[in-house]
Amino acid sequence: MEHTFSEGQTVVTADDHTIGKVVGQRDDCVLVATGHVFKSTHAIPASFLHEHDGELRATVSKEIVADSPQVDEESFDCNAVLRHYGLLDEGEVYPDAELDDPETEGARHGIEPTPAKRIGTLGEVDDQLPPEGPDEARLEVRVHDPDTAPLSPYNR
Repeated sequence: MEHTFSEGQTVVTADDHTIGKVVGQRDDCVLVATGHVFKSTHAIPASFLHEHDGELRATVSKEIVADSPQVDEESFDCNAVLRHYGLLDEGEVYPDAELDDPETEGARHGIEPTPAKRIGTLGEVDDQLPPEGPDEARLEVRVHDPDTAPLSPYNR
């Protein structure tokens, strides 16, 4: 969704600080001139701004904008700005469908995957099923034969 903001609009942060005025827009970021004595220009992603009562309201605090990379016409790095605001994650990995994961590679070499090993230690599949009805469980407990009763070796 394309946002268009007018130059000269006042920008107010989420913590109600007026930080400056819009001086331009570039690569889906709004350039804001900040500071009274030490002037600088910072970029805020347009998706973080919305108009309210004639001014732009940012969804971030003054500190976050102040800590963002300073920009100018010659040195504008959109990726650095997006990274600062958490909109670009360079650590994200997109697995290659052509490559095998460790589990597949292990199976190819005869190594059983860990989940299969854990399931294998539980016994037979039928042993893991709960009783089909309440009477089945009671019958097992009511058995008086010590060989089939569910008693520990100490209670036999």
